[in-house]
Amino acid sequence: MKKIFSLLVVAAATANYVHAQTTTPQPITFPTYAGDGLRFSQTNYGSSARFKGMGNAQIGVGGDISSLGGNPAGLGLFTRSEFVLTPEFNGTNIKADYLNNNTSTNKSQVNLNQIGVVFHMPTYRSKGQDTQTGVISASIGLGYNRNNDYGLESNFSGTNNTSSVYNMFYEENAGTLGNTQQVNVLRSGSVSEFSIAGAINISNQIYIGANLGLVSINMNNDSHLYESGNLANSTTYAVDYYQNQEVKGSGVNGRIGVIFRPVSEFRIGMNLQTPTWFNIDDRSAGSSSDKAVLDEEIYDFSYDLRTPFKGSLGASYVIGGRALISADVDFIDYSSMRFSSVDGVGIGEINNANNDVKALYKSAVNYRVGAEVKVTDLVSLRGGYGINGTAYKDDSKNQFQSKFYSGGIGYRNKNYSIDLAYQRVETNSTFSPYLLQDFNEPVAQAKNNKNNVFLTFGVRF
Repeated sequence: MKKIFSLLVVAAATANYVHAQTTTPQPITFPTYAGDGLRFSQTNYGSSARFKGMGNAQIGVGGDISSLGGNPAGLGLFTRSEFVLTPEFNGTNIKADYLNNNTSTNKSQVNLNQIGVVFHMPTYRSKGQDTQTGVISASIGLGYNRNNDYGLESNFSGTNNTSSVYNMFYEENAGTLGNTQQVNVLRSGSVSEFSIAGAINISNQIYIGANLGLVSINMNNDSHLYESGNLANSTTYAVDYYQNQEVKGSGVNGRIGVIFRPVSEFRIGMNLQTPTWFNIDDRSAGSSSDKAVLDEEIYDFSYDLRTPFKGSLGASYVIGGRALISADVDFIDYSSMRFSSVDGVGIGEINNANNDVKALYKSAVNYRVGAEVKVTDLVSLRGGYGINGTAYKDDSKNQFQSKFYSGGIGYRNKNYSIDLAYQRVETNSTFSPYLLQDFNEPVAQAKNNKNNVFLTFGVRF
C-alpha cells in the first residue's frame, strides 16, 4: 500500500548508470492513479464560518448559505435574501519521521473559502388566503465553495543505509554506502465548486431542494530529493532528483435534499449527492542532475473519474429558543470509484487503477456534531467535532482517518452578520521521495495538522 500513499510516481526512461555494478536496467514503475482518485473523492460540504464553528453539522439545520454546497433543502428556510462572503486563513504543520529523524515544517496561506447569494421569493397570496399552508416560498442560490485544500509543505531528512535513489533505476546494489537524503515536498491547489441551487418551503414543515455543482480540480505536487554519500571506491557523489505533477480537471455533480420539521424545535434532514463525473488531465515529470541516468521525462495522461455517491442524514434540535444541537452522518463507498479511458487511450493504466481501488479501498462513515448557544440576543458561541472515516481496507487502527475540532463566535442583527470560526484538522499521511520495485523505498510517516480560521460577512436584503 505504500506506493499508493507516495507523493508521486512518474514514468521515467532508464539510461546507462555510470556508477552501477550492472549494465542491465530494471523497469521503472509507471503511474498509478488510485491515490489521486481517493484524494479527489474526499471532499467536505462547503460551509460558512457559522457551520465551520459547529463542526460542519448542517444537514438538518438549514437557513444558512452553507446549504448551497450541503443540503440544498436548507435554502427553503430562508426568510430574506442574503449575500455572504468567507475568506479563510490556512496554517499547516507537518511533523515527519524519516529514517528515524524527526522534522517539523510550517506553511500558511490565505484563500477565498466561500462566496454566494440567496434570493428569497415569497409565494403570492391573495388577501385573506392562508399564508401558512402550501408552497409558502421559494429560494434560489448561486455560490462558490472551496471543498478541499491541498496546500502543504514538508521537509525531512536522514541517513539511509538501505537504499539509494539510484536503486530506482537499477534493482541491484547501486554501489553506494550510507548516504544522506534531504527531501522537500511542496503541494498546492484545491477542489472547488460553483453551485446553482433551489428549494421550496411547504407549510413550514417540509423543505425540498436540489443543486447542480460544477467542480474544478487544480493541484500541483513538487518533490526534490538531494542525496549525497560515498561510493564503494571511496569517492563521493551528490545527485538531485526532481518530481512534478500538475493536475487539472473539471466535473459535474448534483444533490437532492429534504428537511422535515414535525415541530418547530426539531428538524430531520437527508441529502443525496451524486458521483462527480470528472475529466482529468495529468502531467507527471521527472528529472535528475545526473543526466546519464535521467535527463527529463514527461508523462501526459488524460482520464475520466467517477467518484462515489455520498448519502447524508442529519438532525437538529432547538433548546429553549437559546441553544441548538446538531448531528450528521455520511456514508461513502470509496471502493465504487471508477476510472475510464479517454478515447481508448491508456487502458493498462486504467485497469491498474481500478484494480488498486478494489484491492485497497472500502466504505467509510463520517460523523459530525455541533452546538450553538445564544449568550445574548445578538451574540452566539459555537463548538463542534467531526471524524472522516478511513477509506483503507487494511487500516484497522484508523490511522488515516481525519479528525476535526472547531469553535466560533457570531454576531447577528436584523441586516448584518459576522461569524468567526477556528478549525483544527488532524490526519496522517506518508511520503516517499522515490519508489523501488521491491517496495523497500524509504517512507516518511507524517502527522498533518491544519489550523484554519474562517471569517464570514453576511448582508440581508
